[in-house]
Amino acid sequence: MKNVTLFLAALLTTLVMNAQTTYNLDWAVGINGPDASLTIESGDTVEWTWTDALPHSVTSLAGSAEAFDSGIITGLGNVYSYTFTVVGDNDYECVVHSNMFGTITVEPALSIEDKFAVNVNYFPNPVTTSLTVTSLISLDSYQVYDILGKQVQAGKLSAHVVDVDMSQLKTGVYFVKVQSGQLQKTMKVVKK
Repeated sequence: MKNVTLFLAALLTTLVMNAQTTYNLDWAVGINGPDASLTIESGDTVEWTWTDALPHSVTSLAGSAEAFDSGIITGLGNVYSYTFTVVGDNDYECVVHSNMFGTITVEPALSIEDKFAVNVNYFPNPVTTSLTVTSLISLDSYQVYDILGKQVQAGKLSAHVVDVDMSQLKTGVYFVKVQSGQLQKTMKVVKK
């Protein structure tokens, strides 16, 4: 009985440690660049969901670490999924619409903190009025600090896309910290 219990404990530990994640991306005309790009780990799955009724494909480009192709799929709500197993960059596009493209970067096993950090994007930098921050994980709050470390702005939220109004701040360098629970990332931003 003891051997069975040890075996089950070892099996459960292996399953938990090797648990993989599925990431969802909207796929429609005009979705590209950061909105269609992710950094994941080997064994993770990406699902593209058609958010318009037009025909699209998800097709890897020459030189990608893995070859994948959904074929042409038409219809709102259709889904194509692919599980990535090879470390490297996977540039892809829609063969029907040239303005639909992205990159799936596959890295060796990442911690949750690392996955959060590499999948928080922000633009423009330098900023004149509003800084847009995007994240796969819903953000809880943000703080803006000046170069001396003084907090000059903060906000509570619950969103994957956040616009931080920086229009009232003086020209200079700021640090914008975003959080989701215990996860956080700080970004250096130049205000024009």
